[in-house]
Formats: sequence, C-alpha cells, structure tokens
Amino acid sequence: MANFLLRTRLCASSALALLLAGPAAAAWEPTKPVEIVVAAGAGGASDQMARMMQAAIQKNSLMKQPIVVSLKGGASGAEALMYMKAGSGDANRVLIAYSLIYMLPLSAKIPFNWRELTPVSVLALDQFVLWDNTTLPYKNVKEFTDAAKGANPPFKMGGT
Repeated sequence: MANFLLRTRLCASSALALLLAGPAAAAWEPTKPVEIVVAAGAGGASDQMARMMQAAIQKNSLMKQPIVVSLKGGASGAEALMYMKAGSGDANRVLIAYSLIYMLPLSAKIPFNWRELTPVSVLALDQFVLWDNTTLPYKNVKEFTDAAKGANPPFKMGGT
C-alpha cells in the first residue's frame, strides 16, 4: 500500500510538473537526447521519479528526442553534482536532486554550489525527521542545534 501511494504521488507530481512546464517548454525543442541525471542509486525514489518522467514524456510524445536516465549516485551523489557542473550550459541535461544538493557540498567540501544550477520545478516533497540518541539530553530542535553549535569536536550527522 505504501509503495502504491508513493508511486501515485510521484506520478501526480510528474504530471503536474509537465503540465506547468508545458507553455515555457513550447519555445524550446531539444536537438539531441535529454539526460535526466539521478544523484542516487538504482531503484530509489529519485530513480523511480526520473523513470516515470521518462515514460510519461515518451508515452505522450511530448518531444521527439529520447530521454536517457543516468544514475550517478557515486560518492553519495557528489558524482552527479560535479557532472552537472561540468556540463554547465547544457540545456539537454537536468538533475533530479534532493537535500544532498545543499548538504553534500558542505560536508564533503566539494567545489559545488547549488546556485550554479537553475531550479525548474519541485516534483515531490518529503518529510524529514531529526533523530538523536535517547541517552542524550536533547529533547527538541533548539536544544540540539544549540549543542551542535557549541560542540567541540563537531557533531557527526548522517542522512539518507
């Protein structure tokens, strides 16, 4: 059931994005295959989103050129970010990204800034939860962030 709801949400988001992008996209027609770059591995939500977009565009003949999905999840998605940066100005390359676009350059210190890309559309929204170890004293976000700001050594964090 959860998988069905996820797919339904993704399909609806993709369809909405395509409808909203329609008038703006009418002025541009790709001259070569369009590459959807996924900053994650095979089978995850980002991959599923890209493949549903690919299928919807092809099924409805929304463009003449093929769509290629490229999985570039290496180095926690840094491979995709650097690949996008290297293709600066390539209108035939788009990125399916999640919060890594903001956080990874900070934590991994890669030479990338999300402002180097042009946001096109929000296709899906996820809810995120901040968790900590139950043996720690932090009971709310303020307590946690105050402790993180003053921590020496710095807090270690992880995410998916």
